[in-house]
Amino acid sequence: MTDDPAVYTAHDPADLIGVLPTLFGFSPADSLVGVATHGPRSRFGFRLRIDMPEPHEVDAAAELVATHLRRQAPDGVVLVAITPHQVTAAVLLGAVRSRLVDLPLVAAVRADGQRYWTPDEGCPPEGVPYTSSAHPAVVRAVVEGMEILPDRAALVSRFAPPSGPFLARMERATDRVLDGLTPGLAAAAGADLAIVGMQAVGPVLDRALGDGRELDEDDLALLAVWVSAVAVRDAVWGLIDRGNARDMLRVWSQVARAAVPPFEPAVLCLAAFAAWLSGDGAQALIAAERALTVDPDHSMARLLLDLLEAGLAPSLWSSGDAGGAFRT
Repeated sequence: MTDDPAVYTAHDPADLIGVLPTLFGFSPADSLVGVATHGPRSRFGFRLRIDMPEPHEVDAAAELVATHLRRQAPDGVVLVAITPHQVTAAVLLGAVRSRLVDLPLVAAVRADGQRYWTPDEGCPPEGVPYTSSAHPAVVRAVVEGMEILPDRAALVSRFAPPSGPFLARMERATDRVLDGLTPGLAAAAGADLAIVGMQAVGPVLDRALGDGRELDEDDLALLAVWVSAVAVRDAVWGLIDRGNARDMLRVWSQVARAAVPPFEPAVLCLAAFAAWLSGDGAQALIAAERALTVDPDHSMARLLLDLLEAGLAPSLWSSGDAGGAFRT
């Protein structure tokens, strides 16, 4: 799931296939993509990607995709299946469509990496050849600073924990941050803790958001340690809005790759929330799942995962909701 930071018009099925990497940050493979469109120009909104199901799982997968798309109250839908398993793809697209018969079908495309098929009468049985070379939309996205990864596994690695020499350095940086905390800090609570914490976190976060530079190891450790306190985490959470969500995702995913135990869950949750609010459900899901792997009882991670699985649209979020629903 993701929002378009820029406008690109897909003129034909090949264009639609070519633009997919810009929608998810990686090139979908063996996947079904569903997009909710809005307005007379079929502007892309909520979108999701699922792995192609086994034949006996088609009905369940179709129900999941149709349910999530319908919850967005779309004006139309786009369905794209990219897979070598074209028989399953045809059945799956039909199953999704049968559940959304009351919604206009903007486009439905099956593709195997070399040829595509549409339900149009003029589409030849052997399909239409297309090229998988870099699409102009992908080129523009990269020029504008978007990282396009080769596959979902590469996206998962963006939230991998530190290892090797970097882990050792981050452990030392974390120890320095902990040694520098004032003796009276443990007695602070509630709003007092949030104020003290934001005095430390605020300047580092402002600097990271302001110039886009990579944070150094001490900065990364400071952010990870401080947001492990619920009051500070909630204060930072309340700063994330649709205008800065992409930049917040950049910062907190960097911190997530540097956080050492036991400071990972809050960092991952902030990254997951920023990803979701920016419309990037793929990264949100990966970060939330890793937070739950680290701490299966972490309530914010669990509720974020529930939110993602329910397919709730980021447009429903109000900044006044921050901190009230998710408590650890």
